[in-house]
Amino acid sequence: MSLLIENASQVVTCHTKGRKFKAGKFQSEIGLLKNTSIYTDGGRIKWIGNKLPARFKSGKMKKIDARGKCVLPGFIDSHTHLVFAGSRADEFSMRIKGRTYEQIAKAGGGIISTVKATRKASKAELIELALKRIISSVSFGVTTIEAKSGYGLDTASELKMLEVISELNSELPVDIYSTFLGAHAYPKDKTRSEYLEEILYEMIPQIAKRDLATFIDAFCEKNYFSVADTKKIFMQGIKFGLVPKLHTNQFYSIGGIEAAIECGAISVDHLEVMKPSDIKALINSGIIAVVFPAVSYFLDIPYAPARKMIESKIPVAIATDFNPGSAMSENIQLSMSMAVHMLKMNVEEVINAVTINAAAALGISHNVGSIETGKQADMVIFDTPNYNDLLYHFGINQAEAVIKRGEVIYG
Repeated sequence: MSLLIENASQVVTCHTKGRKFKAGKFQSEIGLLKNTSIYTDGGRIKWIGNKLPARFKSGKMKKIDARGKCVLPGFIDSHTHLVFAGSRADEFSMRIKGRTYEQIAKAGGGIISTVKATRKASKAELIELALKRIISSVSFGVTTIEAKSGYGLDTASELKMLEVISELNSELPVDIYSTFLGAHAYPKDKTRSEYLEEILYEMIPQIAKRDLATFIDAFCEKNYFSVADTKKIFMQGIKFGLVPKLHTNQFYSIGGIEAAIECGAISVDHLEVMKPSDIKALINSGIIAVVFPAVSYFLDIPYAPARKMIESKIPVAIATDFNPGSAMSENIQLSMSMAVHMLKMNVEEVINAVTINAAAALGISHNVGSIETGKQADMVIFDTPNYNDLLYHFGINQAEAVIKRGEVIYG
């Protein structure tokens, strides 16, 4: 059935004009249309304008009256860790009372506690937990999600996590892109060299053979994975057809940016600690800089220098980094609000950061991330006539209807 969204007060198209992403001054361009209708059929946008042409009026059609409302492209959360078991709420309470990371780890907290719970959980249990999180994410306007492994840290458990993501992607209307993050941390039950060998010669070949991931990721940080080991992991992943993305520069600048550029990464994520040389290296690289204001808020660490990167013509995207240890929120609208106030991004830059630039961080901006004829019909209708209200009236969810491939999936 076709869909006609009629008479929207505003349509924020985020039009690309043939570009894969928006950088510099173009990140403020949103392609605003007023009193506009949108016609979709077969899951794609067929027409945008004021009066529907006669050729589109035959056959069954669902109509949505969007008077007094604004329509945006479906949001894309390009970095999440939504598959995990267990809770770290007690650890959170300990941290805000002044306990150090080392003290929390000794008390059984930290990433290893999530690894233990995730290893123990069945696939059915992980699917049930992740499904609730995805439904919540969609309610805030997300139509495409990236999800990582990384809480297994052994071959069987990493495969289990990726199988969960694959099954959810096949069963749900949203698109879920899978990332292998075996290099998230080192497990306690193996030496570093043993675990690196397992990633390179057991995990990656099996994941590629079963087509369980599109991307490969690593946490390139002091005390985690070195630049040299990150390069080894990425080159092996590339050999097996996986596209690199990189966690880097969260706490230290150790050369992760250069490694990402050398290995042809599609995005670099976190970037709370950026030297001038790191920013300079990203200019004209074509790599998307993905930032997480919710992580900085939750951990009380510096915010990524998004303003400086935008002024340096680096394309910036925003994601939630939803995870149990540093950003337990799937509310992408909250991250958007934080970006305006804490990253000093303007509203238009933020909107592009969760639509077209977020799509580019997954290599899919040719298909989603903007409202343009021929693109997939992924949109959100908000109960306000003015897109500025989305971040002005913060702390509430104004998403009235979430549309995926021309079908209403929420609202």
